Amino acid sequence: MPKYAIAVLLFASLLGCSSGEDMATAEKEVAQFRQLMESEQFGKLYANASDELRKSASEADVTKIFGALSRKLGKVKTADKAGWHVNFHTAGTFVTLGFNTQFEKGPGTEQFVFRISDGKARLVSYNVNSPALLLN
Repeated sequence: MPKYAIAVLLFASLLGCSSGEDMATAEKEVAQFRQLMESEQFGKLYANASDELRKSASEADVTKIFGALSRKLGKVKTADKAGWHVNFHTAGTFVTLGFNTQFEKGPGTEQFVFRISDGKARLVSYNVNSPALLLN
């Protein structure tokens, strides 16, 4: 086997290990996000978020948005992972996690994007789609 092929396989193997660790870190942060949403600690969500999210919106605006989501959707009853992606980029490592979620007030889909740095996941964006947002 040529030397470059061995190097490529070794590199791919290392990325696989790293992406698994990054996924686990992001999944733990989803659980933390859900806990903070349920207890309406929106300021803490903002404080734990990435610089990108904090530069894009004020704490007051994020608090209003998360408060409205909480009122309109209610608590998470179940959430099934619907997809994931790990992106190693020059700007950092990003993990995207998708969920099919059943909220108290209806079904929805969620997408979390985290920046992974120094073993920590910081929320870059959170998107949720649900008819309950319009109906409630």
